[in-house]
Amino acid sequence: MNWAAFTLAAAAALTLDASFMPVLRFAGTTPSLVGCVAAFVALHADRRRAWWGCWLLGLLLDLSSPVAVGGSLGFVPGPHALGFTFGAAAILSLRSEVMRRSMVASSAGTFLLLLGSSLVWTVIWIVRGMWPEAAVPWVGNAASELGHQILDAVASGLLAIPVSWLLGRTFDHWGFPASRRRR
Repeated sequence: MNWAAFTLAAAAALTLDASFMPVLRFAGTTPSLVGCVAAFVALHADRRRAWWGCWLLGLLLDLSSPVAVGGSLGFVPGPHALGFTFGAAAILSLRSEVMRRSMVASSAGTFLLLLGSSLVWTVIWIVRGMWPEAAVPWVGNAASELGHQILDAVASGLLAIPVSWLLGRTFDHWGFPASRRRR
C-alpha cells in the first residue's frame, strides 16, 4: 500500500468529517468518511497494512474529536483505534467471499467496520464508567448510544457507495496487491 495515498485520503477524510459532515446530519445521524476510507483499506490492502491503516485511522479519529466527559472536553486515544481494528478484523475475515471492487461490498464493509467499532467503543466507555468518579460521553443509557451509533453506521454505509466510486478512480495510486501488473 502506498502510504502517501493513504495519508492524503486520511487527511481529506478527517478534514471533511470535522467540517462538512455535520452539514449532512439528518435525524441525529452523521455519516463518517473516515469509516469509508478504513473499509476501503481493509478490503484492498494486504493484512498487515490493513490492520495498521485501520488502527491509525481510528487513532487519528480519537485525537481529532474531543469527548465531553464530566463537563470537560478531552482527547481519549484508544476507543476508536481499537474499534476500527476490530472492524478491520471482521472485514479481513470476510473479504475473500466478496467482490472487493464492488460498491455494494464497500458499503457493506463500511457498515460492518463501523458496527464493530461502535460495539468496542461503547464497551470501553461502559467499563471506564464503572470506576468511581468516572463519567461516560453520552446522556442516557448505553443501549440508546449504541443504537445511535448503529444508525450512523447505516448512514456511512450509504455514503460509502459514492465514496467507493471516487476512491476506485484512484485505485492504481494506492499500490494495493491486486493493482500490480501480473507477469
